[in-house]
Amino acid sequence: MRTLVIAILCLPAVAAAEGPRLTLAEVIAKALLSPKAQMAEGDRAAAAARIDEADAARLPRIKATAFATLSPEITCDNADCTQTSPQNYAFKFSGVFGSAQLDVTQPLYTFGKITHARRAARAGLDAQQALADETAGDLAVDAARAYWGVKVARELGYMLDDGIDEVAKALKGIDDKAADAPEVSIQDRQRIAVLLAEAKVQRADAQMGELQALAGLRALVGIPDADVDKDELAAIDHAVPAVASGDRRPQAVAARSGATAADELAKMATSQYYPDVALVGSAVIARAQGVDDPPSTFANDPYNRSGAGLVLALQWTMEPWTIKARADRARAEAHKARAQSALAAMGASYDAQTALAEVAASHAKVAAAADGEKAARTWLASVLQAQAIGTGEAKDLADAYIAWFGMRARWAQAVFQWNVAVVRLGRASGEFRAGGPRPKE
Repeated sequence: MRTLVIAILCLPAVAAAEGPRLTLAEVIAKALLSPKAQMAEGDRAAAAARIDEADAARLPRIKATAFATLSPEITCDNADCTQTSPQNYAFKFSGVFGSAQLDVTQPLYTFGKITHARRAARAGLDAQQALADETAGDLAVDAARAYWGVKVARELGYMLDDGIDEVAKALKGIDDKAADAPEVSIQDRQRIAVLLAEAKVQRADAQMGELQALAGLRALVGIPDADVDKDELAAIDHAVPAVASGDRRPQAVAARSGATAADELAKMATSQYYPDVALVGSAVIARAQGVDDPPSTFANDPYNRSGAGLVLALQWTMEPWTIKARADRARAEAHKARAQSALAAMGASYDAQTALAEVAASHAKVAAAADGEKAARTWLASVLQAQAIGTGEAKDLADAYIAWFGMRARWAQAVFQWNVAVVRLGRASGEFRAGGPRPKE
């Protein structure tokens, strides 16, 4: 009685310990928030910051310098202050010497340097956003594989458990019959024994597949005790499209944007041949308590001075040989980026076509395997009925179970392939993106 009470008290704790059961949509949604997705989002955020950096090049550049130190003691010996004491440096100090200078440079015209940098940064952001979408598609496919992998492994496990029970009963019936009927051959018994052993081996494989798929699912969603929902394994209701295009595949979009960025960087490298036109303003003030201030404007007095100025300046670093080398390298990289874009477009188209072929083939497999499983189940039922009334043969039972095991496994595998292929086709078509599925147009 005490044991029963303890067991009853433990039931709520056991139920509370069960992890959340997730649908496919929930698994994909949580996978899109995984560390891998966060890394892609970090790259996108860094690209967005580069846009701000490129835009900031249009704004004034401000440089401020200030210092304070001991003031030397320098006095004028005459009214014009053409003679001083001391005449050269001496270790005589009196008070504080301080100075502050402010320089402001406002770019006016850069022959396209800033414009090309901003365009390249924007194209780079588009590329990183597309790569984040590509990562989202990969995660969605991984989530589908893990989710349906658990479902398939459990479906096969349930089937094998039922089969093992029935085959074990048949083996026991043969042993009981052999005790009273010596004519029962050893071949009949061993045939059923081999079938039972094979079913147990496959059950162990199904158990291993379930645990591996479940581990993958938990790693994707970041929940150590997550599990799939209790819905039965079934094929997704989805129409097989007539055509598939990879134009919206994020991988291809990223390559196109990367090529655009490379072209802009090549143009920016060429613009380094030309100067920058800027408006430059400067202001300075310096005071030294121990130094007399000369009365002449033409006197060069670094200790007591103040002034401000505004000029139209031409800034030009003249290194044409270095600029040519950099421009040639940038053009070569742009040419490579365009080739990569063309290759990515071909790859996206190929992936879309192979995904469509996989969808069509797996859809046909599901229908064919369902018919075969139904026929095998009918065959097995008739053999079990014959076995129950004592007219069945061991060979017929073994053949029927092997056929049913095989067709049921084929059906489950076909459903897995179909369901994953539907998600993979969505990835190839650009359906998934960082932050959630792409809205339907």
